[in-house]
Amino acid sequence: MHLSHASRCSLLLALVCGLTAAAAPAAPDLTLRYDAPAADRQWSSHALPLGNGRLGCMLFGNPFRERLQFNVDSLWTGDENPSGQYDSMGAYQNFGELLFEMEGPAADRVEVVAASDHRPYYAQESVASAADGDVNTKWCVEPRGQPVACEARLPAPTAVASYTLTSTPENRPDRDPKTWELAGSDDGAVWQTLDRREGQPAFEARGAARSFTVAAPRPFRRYRLTLLANQGGSHLQLAEIGLTGVTFGQEAAAPAAGYRRSLDLATGLHAVRFTAGGTAYTRETFASHPAQVIVSRLTADRPGALSGALRLRGAHGEQTGDDAAGLVFHGALPNGLAYAARLQALAEGGSVSVADGLLRFTRCDRLTVLLAAATGYAPDPARNWTGAEPGAATRDALARAGARSYEALRQEHLADVASFMGRVELDLGKSAPDRRDLPTDARLAAYGQGAADPELEALLFQYGRYLLQACSRPGTLPANLQGLWNDSNNPPWHSDYHANINVQMNYWPAEPANLADCHTAFLDLVRSQLPAWRKATAAAREFQTPQGPAQGWAIRTSHNIHGGLGWKWDKTANAWYAQHFWEHYAFSGDTAYLRDTAYPLMREVCAFWLGQLKVLPDGRLAVPDAWSPEHGPDEDGVSYSQQIVWDLFNNTVAAADALGADREYRATLAAARDRLVGPQVGRWGQLQEWLADRDDPKDQHRHTSHLFAVYPGRQISRTATPEFARAAAVSLAARGQAGDSRRSWTWPWRCALWARLGEPEKCHAMIRGLLTHNTLPNLFANHPPFQLDGNFGITAALCEMLVQSHGGEVALLPALPQAWPDGRVRGLRARGGYELDLAWSRGRLTGATLRAARPGPCAVRYGDTLATHPVQPGSPLSLKADLTCGAAP
Repeated sequence: MHLSHASRCSLLLALVCGLTAAAAPAAPDLTLRYDAPAADRQWSSHALPLGNGRLGCMLFGNPFRERLQFNVDSLWTGDENPSGQYDSMGAYQNFGELLFEMEGPAADRVEVVAASDHRPYYAQESVASAADGDVNTKWCVEPRGQPVACEARLPAPTAVASYTLTSTPENRPDRDPKTWELAGSDDGAVWQTLDRREGQPAFEARGAARSFTVAAPRPFRRYRLTLLANQGGSHLQLAEIGLTGVTFGQEAAAPAAGYRRSLDLATGLHAVRFTAGGTAYTRETFASHPAQVIVSRLTADRPGALSGALRLRGAHGEQTGDDAAGLVFHGALPNGLAYAARLQALAEGGSVSVADGLLRFTRCDRLTVLLAAATGYAPDPARNWTGAEPGAATRDALARAGARSYEALRQEHLADVASFMGRVELDLGKSAPDRRDLPTDARLAAYGQGAADPELEALLFQYGRYLLQACSRPGTLPANLQGLWNDSNNPPWHSDYHANINVQMNYWPAEPANLADCHTAFLDLVRSQLPAWRKATAAAREFQTPQGPAQGWAIRTSHNIHGGLGWKWDKTANAWYAQHFWEHYAFSGDTAYLRDTAYPLMREVCAFWLGQLKVLPDGRLAVPDAWSPEHGPDEDGVSYSQQIVWDLFNNTVAAADALGADREYRATLAAARDRLVGPQVGRWGQLQEWLADRDDPKDQHRHTSHLFAVYPGRQISRTATPEFARAAAVSLAARGQAGDSRRSWTWPWRCALWARLGEPEKCHAMIRGLLTHNTLPNLFANHPPFQLDGNFGITAALCEMLVQSHGGEVALLPALPQAWPDGRVRGLRARGGYELDLAWSRGRLTGATLRAARPGPCAVRYGDTLATHPVQPGSPLSLKADLTCGAAP
């Protein structure tokens, strides 16, 4: 039923210019909180992320030994990779770490730390692994010709009469220590040698322990083991180190009372609070976009309580040096990319000194720590991807930030984050008080056991928004597989841009969740890579035609930031990328952007496909030798590729209509679109994945590539193509929810698909599946390993449950599950340039407000009722629904 503006009385919808004054409900709590710090080996699962789009870090929260591991989005190896081989494409790199080593009451805990400038290749192989009581873990580093040292810090002086070294189980005797020295100290400054062993043989057996006696033991608070040589290998490793009379605690054990660490998504503030020795300590950290530095503030409620040292370490063997302001390191990757990091500390009370690559602070009342890092990358192939000198950039950033007060930096940061996070507010109902009071990791565990927790689900929605604004801002590089955060120089899948679902999913929430400006980082990267991609495409034999090399560009499954492509060609990924340019226009209605940026790119991709399509014997057009990622054979007419090219042609036709341009070309595209092999229903009622009806009803593959036409495409819908929509539901149900279907990104995609198919309870089951099976204690999505597409995708899927706008109308609450009977949302966006607020009670819409960016008619659907309303910018449209009229979905 369609009601005109004059005859919608039965719906009881009223047009009201202006908002009804009402007391605003309290904003939902957006805080992740924990009662224990993260261990070094828990980087991806327990540490917490900060980011300003370009510069980010992970924080562990150890009270007296904080570790801040940091990244810059452009620290990439690799080049244009003309071979197309995946292993030569390069990888996103770890930048380094900042270590806070604070003096303070050590309670009853023994702390084991690295005492030389050696970083393990893998974070889980840190020195903590040599003190965890597990012979199957190890401390492993590359000596690079320098002594390797670790230090045990005891809560009270203890005499050590002997010590034990344990070899690793793996058969690498060349990595066993050969010469070493054990020393003791009372203050960490003056050391006494207690035992020295030279020319020792490799361990007699793997996993074996050897004990050594200290001739003259006496009590010390600190012990240092310095490994001077190994058996000739490139690495040095031990499984365990033991000191008699000393019990090593767990790395994550908190030596403090009242411990709490938290991350406030609304403010981007990470905080650690604890009490030790009667003194209350606070450490607050944020990544400032306006200042382009990471800022950490240490305070205590007792004057002069802050003493300790800061260490700055690079992840590529750099030598940290001193300068007038603090610490600095710099280097260059094998591809010539220069980079630098710089540290400064500003004390209130007490003193700060810098010497021998260490920044010491003594008896300070408050300490502000500033970290700057940068590379010399520029997204410009004409300049060989080279931009400003990073050393000067870091020096200038610290000079500007250091000239301002901490409070000024903090307030500027809060305003910046609020400008993104404050755009959308979501309330899905209240959780039980005993749930809300739990630490986030315990809350997640309870949810996994079946507990209801709508506030946790809303928190997950906002976490996706937080992560996107933290790792993707205008002028930065886009979110990769791990967003911005990476602690390895050899990360899984190179921490690259995967073009067969992952990077696209990263940006699904950008438009509907009101972060459109974050979308531009992805769009800008694509445009910067085009010269190199065109060159690679022209050289590829796969795209040769009788007329010669292909016109336009295509991409392989993976790519870097230097124009390099890797792995197999994902032929229609170019058209999927083009969809993002169209959507950026569709949600805004910005015709200047469409004319100048989106339409030229879309038209080029259309030209590529008009030259590549194959005419089948029956006259239909097929994408030749296509692939249904990552599944099945390469052959003509694969549904995934057919649907994406249909989407490309359809969107480009709509773009030409919006611009009133290219009438003849528009007609050519429309005709080609209508000749494409379209969706087909197979023998068991499924939507076919291939041209041949070969789908296996027992196949539970993780990918649902052949359902692109449902979401994020719009070729199949319940209203326009009900038969195909029913077939899509059959295919989706057959994929199941177990085995290979349990992946970080499968749950969100399927949630969005079920939302488009009008199945709210199945949508909610997908949310529960993600949180139960593929979410880590820090709420990172876990493929495994961790990757953030799931975090971004679930945010987009929740948007689809609450508002849909792909069918030329704005549908309100199209997939509201029973688990959210009462709620409200403010600030979601819809195609056509609309922003919406909704409220519902007992599962039914109670009110909606629509704000328009441009004038014109707006079709609004709720349930089975469709009404059209005139809208004007600056005049919000308030809609009130009679609860007896129509049924909530």
